Amino acid sequence: MEKINKKIIRDEKTNRELWEIGFDDCDCVAPYVYFQAFSQDEKYIVFASNKTGVSELYGMELEGNEVVKITENFGKIYNYTFCDREIILVDEEVVSIDIETLRKRIVIKKKKEWINIFGGPAISEKNKNIACFYRDREGNIGIVYTSIKNPEIYKTYKLPESVKDVSHLIACPSEELIFTFNILPDKQNDFQLPHSERARAWMINIDKEEFKPFLIMPVGFRATHEYWGHRDNLRLYFHKKTVPSFTPVCICSINISGSDYKEHFYSENRKLGHSSISYDNKFIVSDVQEVDENELYLINLETGKFEILCWPNSSCSEAKGQLSHVHPSFSPSNKYIIFSSDKKGKTSVYIMPLSFSL
Repeated sequence: MEKINKKIIRDEKTNRELWEIGFDDCDCVAPYVYFQAFSQDEKYIVFASNKTGVSELYGMELEGNEVVKITENFGKIYNYTFCDREIILVDEEVVSIDIETLRKRIVIKKKKEWINIFGGPAISEKNKNIACFYRDREGNIGIVYTSIKNPEIYKTYKLPESVKDVSHLIACPSEELIFTFNILPDKQNDFQLPHSERARAWMINIDKEEFKPFLIMPVGFRATHEYWGHRDNLRLYFHKKTVPSFTPVCICSINISGSDYKEHFYSENRKLGHSSISYDNKFIVSDVQEVDENELYLINLETGKFEILCWPNSSCSEAKGQLSHVHPSFSPSNKYIIFSSDKKGKTSVYIMPLSFSL
């Protein structure tokens, strides 16, 4: 065990309390928006840091300041999430690590005919099924999925051979075998293409063996940073951005059938970047991708009211890439929001205790 710097500070503009967590002279970064940084009981958090020169995962008790290094030569800042009290990560194989005992077990073993396992982990909330991508030795991509608790039996689904690169695999929360993902390169800005070829997200229903374009914006717009609602909220949320300026921008959603389009929040001139939804499906938190001066919005989906929680003021620089993105998300009970910021040079993790007042 070693200690980490943990400071209680106040946001300069909103005066809200923040907990700043970081090592000296290195970066610490929270998970991506649709991954979970907190254990289910919110006793522990997990984050990535390049403290050793290689990005590794670290766990700590939320109320303490001691950390334990969880991985060895992980080399990634994402592709991990808490599921109950286990950290699920995608490395050479899909691995589960118990946060208290550090007991490690393999959830999905790499088959000899696969080059690698990547993407995800995509976990369905209802059934705790897990999926990720694999690439075989012929260069074809597929999805492998199984149960976290009983991983001995797993299945695979092979994507069409025309699909050469993919990202953002997400599991529909309460549907066992429905996933969305992106096909790369992104073609949304090529408005001469047929409508279906410009899809941001594609849907796979493995049970019905359906593979189809799912999230498609009208000409002049593109969708980014999609994520599903929680539990029985079968809506996909996303940012609808104007091309090429990215503003005006809306946070929108569609239902699992790809219809019932709704707009939840609109900004004329602030470049909304990443958002996520609370686990009671009542609030959305969104960051802004304006260089060096950016705020966090808390949006009430029932009333439409919003407020600025704080100003992360991360650099959002191309040079630092993902280490300069804020990526806010909620804890399981919605008691906390966690995000990252490099406003002090190095990236630190920030936690905001919440008291909903909207």
